[in-house]
Amino acid sequence: MKQAGFAAALGLITLFATTSVFAQQETQGEPTLGAEDQAQAAEITAEHEDWIVRCQPAPEDAFGAGDLCEMYQQVSEQESQQTVLEAVIGYPQDADNPIALFNLPLGMRLPPGVQLQVDDNEAIRFPIQLCLQTGCRANIELEDDLLGQMRAGTEVTLTIADPQGRGVELPLSLMGFSDALADVAPES
Repeated sequence: MKQAGFAAALGLITLFATTSVFAQQETQGEPTLGAEDQAQAAEITAEHEDWIVRCQPAPEDAFGAGDLCEMYQQVSEQESQQTVLEAVIGYPQDADNPIALFNLPLGMRLPPGVQLQVDDNEAIRFPIQLCLQTGCRANIELEDDLLGQMRAGTEVTLTIADPQGRGVELPLSLMGFSDALADVAPES
């Protein structure tokens, strides 16, 4: 990832962090946010098949920013309904390309990183940046080639390594991807 892309991704982490917490609480029933958090909570503004678009007002000190919007998808294990993957995609301020942030489960081997493959296209490998109590995070800039594959594709497969080093595939639907991305793209 380019250095500018990484810096842009760091700018999105604040948005992703607050909305990921909101999403986790939302999936367990009614959100339980305090008054301060409610002002920062993301509001669902659209649903495009498997993707949700949610927005929140930009912080007052964000120069020239309106609402901050992102597209979101959660993948749960079928039997337990436990979340195994969260994907959040958005445009950091002044970014040309969107950044995809993946919240991944704990207990995986970190050195192999994450492998992302759209349908039968060539896989891309990128590192895991951070692990917290709630899971690990990896992000990638969606450059034009990858973005084109995702717009035309049906599924992304993220592959991580379990503690024994075996590949674990996490599927992510691309149904509704293009429409959701259009909703979060900055106006030109």
